[in-house]
Formats: sequence, C-alpha cells, structure tokens
Amino acid sequence: MEKGQGISPEDSGSPPQKASRENKFTDHSYPTGKIQLIGDIFQFTVDVSEFSPEDVIITSSNNLIEVHAEKFGEDGAVTNTFSHKCKLPSHVDPVSVTMTNEMGVLTVKAHRIPNVCI
Repeated sequence: MEKGQGISPEDSGSPPQKASRENKFTDHSYPTGKIQLIGDIFQFTVDVSEFSPEDVIITSSNNLIEVHAEKFGEDGAVTNTFSHKCKLPSHVDPVSVTMTNEMGVLTVKAHRIPNVCI
C-alpha cells in the first residue's frame, strides 16, 4: 500500500483522536485531521509536518488505516508522538487506497465501490 462533502464521524467509523500537539489545520472535522467524501473518493488528511517521512508508519488491516509517528531527541528519548486511526467506510474499495505525503500533509484516498449506495 502506498501512500465536496464532509462526512460525520458516524459515517466514517473513525472516532476523534487526541493528538499530543496542537493542530495546525483549520476547518477540520477532528483535532488530528479531516475526513471528506469528494465525488467517488473517500479522503482523509493528517498533519505530520513535525515528523520526518521515515518516522511516519502507516498500516492497513481489515479496512482500518493507522498512522503512527515518533520523534526522538538526541538522547534517544521520545520527544513527540502522533497516532490516528481511520476506519474506511464499507462502500470503499480497500485495494484502491493510495497515499501521498506532501509538505507534511499525509493524504489517504480510496475509491468508492461502483454501484454501492451509502
């Protein structure tokens, strides 16, 4: 796996998550990101700009996308962490998931399964 109209937490299956830092986004559904349904595309974005790309780990299993990041200080101690989970809606094709990380904004997109009403 590589990297409109707003939908509510009830539609997305993704509960709000607490971040260990202040959110830089504005007009977001949750403190850690934004979930949208744009045409036939389900999309969520999260701000990971405080982390190097190699510090961000994305996993996917059973229609659940998890984003984890840890930043370490020079002494090896963890100085910042981030964790966000987002459950893909049932009408989204999990095989179509793509991700990009541009300028510290991680964007995950997946296509809706054709002929499935939500």
